[in-house]
Amino acid sequence: MQDTQRELRQQIKELVVTTLRLEGVTPQEIGDEDPLFSPTSPLALDSLSALELLSAIEYTFKVRFESDGSAKQHFESVATLAAFVSAATR
Repeated sequence: MQDTQRELRQQIKELVVTTLRLEGVTPQEIGDEDPLFSPTSPLALDSLSALELLSAIEYTFKVRFESDGSAKQHFESVATLAAFVSAATR
């Protein structure tokens, strides 16, 4: 993995923790491929978390998610979010 991709994933992990005020979770504990929204996810994120995170990503990285509902596919994991941000900022 390239350094820029690794740095982007780290930034997103930090954004997840700070934006959603996750107590007892550090960015290092979030795996790149771990599902963000899953009943088995230790993050316990919900639909409100998704909206907060979406807004934070748009603001931080100056990108826009489509309003057609396709954004959901980008929120599977940190890796999929990083791939979206990379593609949107090219």
